[in-house]
Amino acid sequence: MQRTIHEAGMISEAKDAGVESPFVYFVSPPRATIVMEHVAGTRMKDAVVEVGAASAAELFRKLGASVAKLHIAGIMHGDLTTANVIIRGGKLVFIDFGLSVHSNRVEDFAVDLRLIKETITGAHAQIAAKATQALFDGYRDTVGERASKAALRQLREIERRGRYARVE
Repeated sequence: MQRTIHEAGMISEAKDAGVESPFVYFVSPPRATIVMEHVAGTRMKDAVVEVGAASAAELFRKLGASVAKLHIAGIMHGDLTTANVIIRGGKLVFIDFGLSVHSNRVEDFAVDLRLIKETITGAHAQIAAKATQALFDGYRDTVGERASKAALRQLREIERRGRYARVE
């Protein structure tokens, strides 16, 4: 029951933060049901494969800016992947806020960035370096230099931890 209310609320808060998300029409906590807008479009995961490298970079810049808006509003998405972003009319629509939380911790924001960075590396390897840079550029341009540096510094710290160590 609480998870349903939580997810519906986070979707609404994302919208308030300036991040496109589905409209919520009805919430039934006893039935654990959310009736929301069907977002017609293309999953970013699929669109990145279809568009050229320059267009993909622009999508990742927009993604970084939207993630920054969430973080500025104190929202950690929690499941930030290109499968949870739909492109509709040139805009990015974020879905699946089931794991989202309220936070102002740089650690949490860095975890969001870590997941999307891993998604880029795993699902979009051919453009990973440029896509990741575009993501970070869009993030920095929106959240500001100071907050961006703090989040990226924490991201590097997370990557140094044992569970994220790369085996080469």
